[in-house]
Amino acid sequence: GSACEVTAIGRTCGIAAAAFENLNAAKSRLLIAVPVSLLLILILLHFAFNSLKQGLLIYSAIPLSAIGGILFLALRGMPFSISAGVGFIALFGVAVLNGIVLIAEFNQLKMEGITDLRRIVLMGTKVRLRPVLMTAFVASLGFFPMAISNGAGAEVQRPLATVVIGGLLVATFLTLFVLPVLYMTFEKGGAKKQKAKKAIHAAILILVFCSVGNLINAQVPIKLKAAIDTAKHNNLLVKNEHLKARYQEELIKTATNIAQANLLADVGQINSIYTDTKFSLSQSFSFPKVYMKQKELLQEEWKNSVMNIAVKESILKKDLTLLYYTILYIEEKRALLHYSDSLYSAFYKKANLRLEKGEANILEKSSAETQLGQINIQLNQLNQDLSVLQLQFQLLLNSNTVYVPDNGQFKLDAISFGDTSLLKENPSLKMIQHQQQVANAVIEVEKSLLLPGFFVGYTNTSIKGMGADNKVYGSGYRFNAMQVGIGIPVFTKAQKSRIAGAKLNKQVTEANYAIGLQQLQTTYQAAYLQYRKYGQTVKYFENTALKNAQIITSTANLQLANGGINYLEWVQLINQATTVKNDYIESVKNLNEAAIQLQYLMNQ
Repeated sequence: GSACEVTAIGRTCGIAAAAFENLNAAKSRLLIAVPVSLLLILILLHFAFNSLKQGLLIYSAIPLSAIGGILFLALRGMPFSISAGVGFIALFGVAVLNGIVLIAEFNQLKMEGITDLRRIVLMGTKVRLRPVLMTAFVASLGFFPMAISNGAGAEVQRPLATVVIGGLLVATFLTLFVLPVLYMTFEKGGAKKQKAKKAIHAAILILVFCSVGNLINAQVPIKLKAAIDTAKHNNLLVKNEHLKARYQEELIKTATNIAQANLLADVGQINSIYTDTKFSLSQSFSFPKVYMKQKELLQEEWKNSVMNIAVKESILKKDLTLLYYTILYIEEKRALLHYSDSLYSAFYKKANLRLEKGEANILEKSSAETQLGQINIQLNQLNQDLSVLQLQFQLLLNSNTVYVPDNGQFKLDAISFGDTSLLKENPSLKMIQHQQQVANAVIEVEKSLLLPGFFVGYTNTSIKGMGADNKVYGSGYRFNAMQVGIGIPVFTKAQKSRIAGAKLNKQVTEANYAIGLQQLQTTYQAAYLQYRKYGQTVKYFENTALKNAQIITSTANLQLANGGINYLEWVQLINQATTVKNDYIESVKNLNEAAIQLQYLMNQ
């Protein structure tokens, strides 16, 4: 018997698997058949009317009919199936007949000399109302028996017929109103039609170019402050820290964690030879101060997690600001290279022309070509670096919008640093300092565990036989008793060791704070010296070197044009001026990094 059952189950599974494979195959074929049928309908309509516009007008009946088919399937509670898909194919073919009947009549009236579109639509709709209704209702009535069938194959017939009937009814109603309106809209004759067509074509081209431009230039400039606000709101690391803080906040409610109540039941010879029953309920409590100290500890741990949010936001602000100005630094380097490329490109054209006329040798052209090649290599490297930095910038912002730093001044504004007392406001240092309060709370919790505990109990029992009052009691009479106790810690060595360990941990946190403050002060002094050094360098470049570089460049170009210097001297002078500008950009980058470090240390 079991072998037969296994065989039957195997056959059932095989049939189900085959049905599933057939369903997938039918879906694959349907995904091909539906688009092909829609395309063939459009092609045939185009050939029938020799107009793609009128073909599309009639084609509007297809989405209108699809609305009805989906609506009727939903009303009858039927899911989309393969037979329903076949019904949609049949529906699309029949639905366009109404459009063909109306458009053919409109065209016939227009050929007869009627020019008023409103009159054409009214007359054509009136004349063709009966044929349109017959087309829809004859097909609907033909499918009606299938829609209500309950016999063999009904599960296939009902979805198909439902789609055709519902689609034709809705499509017929909408076609009688929508199609004439569309016909009047698009059948504007004469010169207006041609002008409208040109205007439409121009608008389409403009929209295409705008769309392409938007896709290419989908990057949105953003100011630094807005970028920081966006990152604080969207960054996953910061969000995770907020979740941790909420978790710690929920744990505060667990401070008053009372032990489980004990319920006991005894049956047997408890009081005498007779069988008695006894029920006991007991509950133990810690000293109230224990719960209070546990709550204080959990509150301090929650405050610590909130401070950790500020630490993560401070680090995020520093990293984002550094990335922001690094991208602007790359843009400045690119601008300088493009400027150099324009100089050497102009020089290369002149050198090539001079070589053709025999006024220069190949060395002049080769030198300019080499310089251009080196510039192109550097530009490619900068473009790759910029792509990497942009990915990092987008990762920190964690936004669907592609933001880029707003092109502006790539040098940070001058900031006055000197008040080292602000170092104590650094979130990382404040978090280390708060660890001392957490350590104090741990000590208090450990001390509170040396306090006595409490015990409360209730007992209900039966006593069969003679009682102390010389009365005989049966099992139906119950005796009650209350218990109140106190738990006194006797073996306290382990707990005292925990207290001593907690005190040592507090000393560790105090030492960590002193170390953190010392490291912070040392890092601040180093960053401040760097800031002053690069500040003096940048000031020199802005006051003297950049002006001289500009004079060198303009003078060298003028003298080369006048024949006052040769190409080798020109190259040396241009390279000298370019090096000055490049060194200025590097100095500003180093100045920005020092300033950003100082801002982070002083929590500005």
